[in-house]
Amino acid sequence: MPKVTNQLGLLLLESGFLTDEDIEAAEKRASSTGLPLGRMLVLSNKIDEKLLEQVLETMIHLRDNAMFTEGDALEVLGMLKSAKDGTIKEVDQAQLKSFFSKKGRQMRVGELLVRSGLVTDTDVMNAVEEGLVTRRKVGHVLVSNSYTTNEAIDMALSLLDGVRSGDVEVAEAAKNLREAHSYPETDEDEDDK
Repeated sequence: MPKVTNQLGLLLLESGFLTDEDIEAAEKRASSTGLPLGRMLVLSNKIDEKLLEQVLETMIHLRDNAMFTEGDALEVLGMLKSAKDGTIKEVDQAQLKSFFSKKGRQMRVGELLVRSGLVTDTDVMNAVEEGLVTRRKVGHVLVSNSYTTNEAIDMALSLLDGVRSGDVEVAEAAKNLREAHSYPETDEDEDDK
């Protein structure tokens, strides 16, 4: 009998999105390629990008919120499954919308890096998943996987402090980060246009 050891895989299994066999096969492919399990599940069309993002967000709640239990996580994922199956209740739909809303939640470093254009959503999702598994911060994972630099992370964190205090607008923070840490265009880049 297959043994799922990854929390992401366990949540997807227990909420009915995937089977043991689906996860075991994806874990083997992920192990051989070095890609995170979630990315492998998306690439093999077992789940879509949005579901991966939602499960990772649920896992972040598990990590960060002492009042949010694995049972709560499974309840949220059960509602997502009902939504996918077209059997969700209106009240559950409203709860899901509230749970996944970014309104009222502080912006995260990965979101600012994406808004600045320094990394992609996929880079951040891979780093979030790896960080959850290895218990490392997203910024450390992004740097260790060469998606960005320590300097860019430090600047992003500093700009986030300004955003959170209301001293800096998100668009201005993203622009400053992009201008300070993107690669300048070369003459070759200009010829390609």
